[in-house]
Amino acid sequence: MKGVRQGCLLSPYLLNIGLLAELLMRVALDGYLGGFRIGGRLINNLRYADDIVLVASSEAELQELVSRVYGAARDTGMRINVRKTEAMKVCEYHTVNGEPISIVSSLKYLGARFDAEALCDEEIKTRSPLARERMGKLDPLWRSRVISPPLKARLIQT
Repeated sequence: MKGVRQGCLLSPYLLNIGLLAELLMRVALDGYLGGFRIGGRLINNLRYADDIVLVASSEAELQELVSRVYGAARDTGMRINVRKTEAMKVCEYHTVNGEPISIVSSLKYLGARFDAEALCDEEIKTRSPLARERMGKLDPLWRSRVISPPLKARLIQT
């Protein structure tokens, strides 16, 4: 996990950016009824800090949602970085203020790779070697006689 240290001077600025992004999304979604229902709950976006995933059930709906977010961003003095914006196999073409958004078959969100077929193969291929490498770095811990075998087993399960 990456971030800033406790007490870092950047912390309040990053908090304010997160709050502004939250305000932007509330303005953009005001009165919007698109998306789809999961367990009776309307889903049209996923947000974490400044990462936003827009979810729609049609091309027209997604374009409306993108336009709403663009309008709210413009009104609050923010802008959408089109070079970092991607759309995934929901449609053939989308724009932000006339600039095309790149269409991809998979994308990375919060460190995980997602693809349009909802398969995990690529993610597993990426994460397995990373996990193996991390476990290898814990070799001194596994060889330690100070740590009990039951605790080592709990660490492995975790």
